[in-house]
Amino acid sequence: MKKSKPEIAAKIKAEMINATVIPCARIKLSADPCGIFDSKVGGLPYLPAGAEAPTDAKGNKLFLLAQINCEDIAQLPDFPHSGMLQFFISDDDLYGSTLTVPSPQKDWRVVYCPEIDRSVDPSSVAEVYSDMPEIEFTPVSNECKMTFEMASEGLATGDYRFEQLFIERWNEVFPEDEATALFDLDDSVFDVIVSGEDGSFPSHKMGGYPFFTQCDPRSEESAQYDTLLFQLDTDFRQGIGVMWGDIGVGNFFINREALKRLDFSDVLYNWDCG
Repeated sequence: MKKSKPEIAAKIKAEMINATVIPCARIKLSADPCGIFDSKVGGLPYLPAGAEAPTDAKGNKLFLLAQINCEDIAQLPDFPHSGMLQFFISDDDLYGSTLTVPSPQKDWRVVYCPEIDRSVDPSSVAEVYSDMPEIEFTPVSNECKMTFEMASEGLATGDYRFEQLFIERWNEVFPEDEATALFDLDDSVFDVIVSGEDGSFPSHKMGGYPFFTQCDPRSEESAQYDTLLFQLDTDFRQGIGVMWGDIGVGNFFINREALKRLDFSDVLYNWDCG
């Protein structure tokens, strides 16, 4: 029996997902107590003894969005497996982002500490931040602990690479019905393509494929940012309190080879909302 176009579209999508599966570490946030050496969102960061807090272009201290004790992601290939990886942003209405590509680390910062000095006293970190005014603009309202679960996933429809790959396959099967974009396809076909996503909410993770409430900021011109370094989704469960604008999501991308070198100087930071 001849398959319909929606059935063929579903088959193409399934084959694409199966061919692009990569590992990821899914993150769960909880209100469990945590300290400066833990993987967490918000709160006081880990700072090596004598280190100063990272600052924005005006010299104001950046605050901690999240930090990952990399021992917690030791099973995630190519990511650091020791030390502390931190994400700092500034207190402004764009959360430090320029919403551009590239995304200069001017009012936000990714910091990697190769080793963790467990002798650091949390009170000394509190002293560094003692003169910081109360934060006005922040997607994080509570300090929350992270736990990780290894998983794997295939290419998501929101990833900018999905459309081109699908259209290439579609045009091979239906040269008489050639398309240049997903929106060129019949509604019945388009609905099959965008349905059946994981749909897990909230979607916090490292590695894998990104989620967006709007669209992928990357394109062929910025293809070097091929790896999802960290994603923090809106999470309004009781005791958590993460909110990017109007129920949005924050993403950090990096080049895979730079990640292997532990070089975090060129990272793309983006957030969007509905």
